[in-house]
Amino acid sequence: MKKVIVSLLFAFVLFVGAQPNVVAATENDIIGTLVASSLPSNYVQQAKNYLKSNNVTTEEADQIIVHINNAQAIVNARGAKSMNQLTKADKQAILAELTATAAVLNITVTVTSKQVIFNDSVGTVVAAFPTKGNGVK
Repeated sequence: MKKVIVSLLFAFVLFVGAQPNVVAATENDIIGTLVASSLPSNYVQQAKNYLKSNNVTTEEADQIIVHINNAQAIVNARGAKSMNQLTKADKQAILAELTATAAVLNITVTVTSKQVIFNDSVGTVVAAFPTKGNGVK
């Protein structure tokens, strides 16, 4: 009987733990996630500026937070304190998360040898960051 109760309890925990988070994320949650990440403060500030002037739905916020956390997990797994400590595969995976995040907001990401450029759906530059000298925290 004890084994049955333990098994049922374990199944319940698995089922409840697998349920999606029912609390909808907000723009403030995105900012909080960015602040807690390894991003340099100038990146976080640009995101804050963007979010102040553009509305983000709860569904978009949820997706964005997942991508931020995925990118942060890559950095954490490597224990990186700078971009130089990330492998090429790590950088490509982070870029994929960044591109997916931007796509949620109809923003395209272009990476050149000198900068990363974010353009909105009409081609206006939303933000641009140099590719050199911006280490992770």
